[in-house]
Amino acid sequence: MLDELRRWQAALPGLLRGDFIFTLALWVAVFSVAAAVVAQPTIPLPVRYSAGLAGVAYLYLYAELARIDRPLRGRRVLLGLADGAIVAALGALSIPYVGYAHGLVFFAAARIAARFRDPRILPAGGLLLVPFEVAGHVGLLNVLLDAFAVVMTMLLVVHLTTAVAGAQQAITRQGLMAALISSLARVRDEEALFAQLAGQAPALAPGCAWAFWIRELGTDEFRAVRWAGLPEGELPGFSFTPTLGSDKNAPVLINGPLPGTSAGEAGRPLELGPETRTTVRGVAEEMAATLQRLQAVDDARQRTEAMEQANRLAGLAAPHAADQLAALEAIRPALADTLRSESLHLEWVDGDRLKLVIGENDPLQGHAPGWLSLAGTRTADALLQGRALREPLTGRRPEDLFGVPAGLRQLAVAPLRCAGMEGTLQLGRRLPRAYSAGELLLVELLAERLALLFAAGRGANVAN
Repeated sequence: MLDELRRWQAALPGLLRGDFIFTLALWVAVFSVAAAVVAQPTIPLPVRYSAGLAGVAYLYLYAELARIDRPLRGRRVLLGLADGAIVAALGALSIPYVGYAHGLVFFAAARIAARFRDPRILPAGGLLLVPFEVAGHVGLLNVLLDAFAVVMTMLLVVHLTTAVAGAQQAITRQGLMAALISSLARVRDEEALFAQLAGQAPALAPGCAWAFWIRELGTDEFRAVRWAGLPEGELPGFSFTPTLGSDKNAPVLINGPLPGTSAGEAGRPLELGPETRTTVRGVAEEMAATLQRLQAVDDARQRTEAMEQANRLAGLAAPHAADQLAALEAIRPALADTLRSESLHLEWVDGDRLKLVIGENDPLQGHAPGWLSLAGTRTADALLQGRALREPLTGRRPEDLFGVPAGLRQLAVAPLRCAGMEGTLQLGRRLPRAYSAGELLLVELLAERLALLFAAGRGANVAN
């Protein structure tokens, strides 16, 4: 008994939600007519028994289907057939004896329209009328009026239930989007961002497979970061290059499956209607805004850290402001630990030549000349562009002729302007890994501080 009560307690909220009101109205109408037929002693006994048994069977079918917890394929179709069958049977049995039994067809039409929510179900309303019209022997005009009333009732119910369902979906989607935006506002790194997207975005379009890609810096390739909803055992392609339009911010619809997967193939199409596309674009915009915010926070953090390190390195060189060689020798050991850079030297512009200032025990010592032609050098490019550069040593630049024999693989070059003189501060490392944007920023900030330091030392020498 307790088990039965628990089952009905679990099933009742689902029954009372949505279009259950149409089911309740049909139940009241069916059992009112069945009770009226059974209660009249003047009605033949076979008709009374048939009406009563039909009502009991109808109630038993609903009760058994409500008690089944697991998903049952065809439940909606089975209940729709049961609604139509009970109304047709009671109509044929009771219309000669109970006048108001004619209202059953309207309750059944409303219930079927609310259950399927599709205008293509309208012919079923015409089929429901057949037993009533045949048993009642009504005229053609009454048949046409009844058919018109049934069709209009079904159309009205389809429109109302569809509108309500759409409004509920929109409210649910807006709530999920608000929850996603709120969670994205709290993330502090890209890993947490994509974890939140993969965990919450699929609920916005449950029938779709989701993959989140990020573009590699300086290229048109996109790299898969997180995904959800893919067929079991499948992963998206490592990278792909989409064909974007003239507007890089405009959404692109790619015909075919998700790159590297079978999601979206012919035979397994995904529903990408206007609402789904709007949702996907909203998720993409929030993702882009969060990435920009994280990038701004990361840039500010990197700049703060770079400024602290540059100030510390400049402090090491401060006692040697008047001696550039000594300043470089004081900084280079700290740079070896901070930036994994073994070489540090200066190049000053003197006409169409460069004067190289290289400290003791630098890898370039013994390989680099004292003077170098300015044309084609990284110093010329850095001063012309007014920004720091990072390049590998490939043997194509004049500096590579002595940098490669010294074992250097990567260079970072920052412009340096000091008391009317122009030059560059250059770091070199033997590791093949290129300098990162944060490391390049540190070199640029260090060059600015050394320029001020050398200018002060140069002024002190002139005064002496």
